[in-house]
Amino acid sequence: MKQKNAQVFLIFQKTPCFGICPSYEATIYENGSITYVGWEHVPLKDTVELHLSAPEVKSLQEEVKQLNYSELQDAYLTQWSDMPSTYSTFYANGKEVKRVKHQEGGPEKLLQFQEHLHKRIMDLVEAEAIRRLPKE
Repeated sequence: MKQKNAQVFLIFQKTPCFGICPSYEATIYENGSITYVGWEHVPLKDTVELHLSAPEVKSLQEEVKQLNYSELQDAYLTQWSDMPSTYSTFYANGKEVKRVKHQEGGPEKLLQFQEHLHKRIMDLVEAEAIRRLPKE
């Protein structure tokens, strides 16, 4: 699904913790294709190609625009050792322009953005996991 000329739009990564935190990386391209790599506590521990529809891509682009990521700090850290990190790496014209490491705190708009994007990715991954189930 991924086209050779499709540029990276966003990389979203959730790191492991000592508990059951989902950990994966999703590279989202401007054309809506997603390369997902699942590591732990996710519906698929595999590398799969997923896809966002054109309206979903447009909606995500609008969310990123409203997030105004250039004004975010580079890191929102915690003092706890077991906190997972969420990395949001933003691209413009195929080049990395901002990477935000989030563990705790931070602006509400960042938390909402991460929560919504995580849910959308997990919905796609769950649908793919169901599609892979054996047919009876």
